[in-house]
Amino acid sequence: MTPEIEKKYQRLRSFFFGLCILAAGLFFLITSKNIVKTLSAETWRIYSGVLESGDKARSTTLFRTTWLKYSYEIDGKKYQGTRIGYGISRIDEVQATDKIVKVYVNPEDYSDSVLVTGFKNTHFIGLLFSGGFMWLGFYLWKRTK
Repeated sequence: MTPEIEKKYQRLRSFFFGLCILAAGLFFLITSKNIVKTLSAETWRIYSGVLESGDKARSTTLFRTTWLKYSYEIDGKKYQGTRIGYGISRIDEVQATDKIVKVYVNPEDYSDSVLVTGFKNTHFIGLLFSGGFMWLGFYLWKRTK
């Protein structure tokens, strides 16, 4: 390979190194934020809520997600929520009995609520992708020398 072509390949590998490190950083930050929020949500007060919509028949086979709507009442005021959990989007995680669900409500903001808390597989997968992009980035960086 001529030095000119080698220099072009080196620039291209350096560019992909930067993209991999950026992707790893984004995956790590987003997943870490979701893990911290879901673990703090475990300490929130639990209220009883009612599922208003959300059926498994409408969920996609690839992502297994669906639009879920629930409502809960605090001090006579009715609130609605759609978040299953922080970084959690599978409706299978929601445990409902006759459309009654446990709703974890943020004591500082009653409109912020979730149905599922805790460290789940989706959090682990996010960290795994972050590590994979980091490894790929450093593999490409090693080849640019």
